[in-house]
Amino acid sequence: MFQAINASGSGLTTARKWMEVTSNNIVNANTTGAPGAEPYHRRSVVLESNNNFASMLDGAPTNGVKVKSIETDRNENLVYDPTHPHANEEGYVRYPNIDVTAEMTNVMVAQKMYEANTSVLNANKKMLDKDLEIGRG
Repeated sequence: MFQAINASGSGLTTARKWMEVTSNNIVNANTTGAPGAEPYHRRSVVLESNNNFASMLDGAPTNGVKVKSIETDRNENLVYDPTHPHANEEGYVRYPNIDVTAEMTNVMVAQKMYEANTSVLNANKKMLDKDLEIGRG
């Protein structure tokens, strides 16, 4: 039962980090790069299991999930806008390669992940309360 609590806790932490990174992407979707400076670069969260593959094959219980890394996408979109203050000599502005619709979808998935892990924690709490109630007789 405590393993489920640990797994849910790791899921909550991971979902929170995923929402944080994705929210930064949405906020900075139109952050341009001034001439000689980089625009904001999209970041993405890479998740991995807390278990190694061999222990899972042996039937060990899962220990949740964790953030393996946060990767940066260096791709940019060049938009022709010679009136923009960050336009280069040719009139192009460097924007981050961010699809706001996809990022909103990522936020919703991370939110559902957070809600699911909260539900598991609440269910475990109720079971522990019942165990204590039964133990008291």
